[in-house]
Amino acid sequence: MTTELPTGARAIGRIMGKTADEAYATLSGMYGPDMAMEVLNIGHIWERPALTRRERSFVAIAALVAMGTKDRLRIHVQGALNHGATPEEIQEVILTMMIYAGHGRATEAMEVAREVLKAAPADPQESDVRPAKSP
Repeated sequence: MTTELPTGARAIGRIMGKTADEAYATLSGMYGPDMAMEVLNIGHIWERPALTRRERSFVAIAALVAMGTKDRLRIHVQGALNHGATPEEIQEVILTMMIYAGHGRATEAMEVAREVLKAAPADPQESDVRPAKSP
């Protein structure tokens, strides 16, 4: 039996560097199928046309720096790279957050980002910066 995935599943998969089905499987393993579906449901926000995926990645990084959620930050730094952000742009967002979230949050976030950037391929395969057009 195949699970029907919500509209935003592709967007969440893209953030994770996976297909929608792979994202569902990973999230189901982490949280169970019900919560996995809820996470995939929010992906429709990433498909809205007013901001690019790259820009939304910067918003996500800024929010996660302020909240101090290192594991989620790690996911979204990689997601930003998947969406075409440069390492310099990501680091600049985190540096700016020092003003708003404080020295401790920003320096911890920079440590996380640098770990991700160091492990990331030099030339990301995907630079999907615009949301998909609705049919």
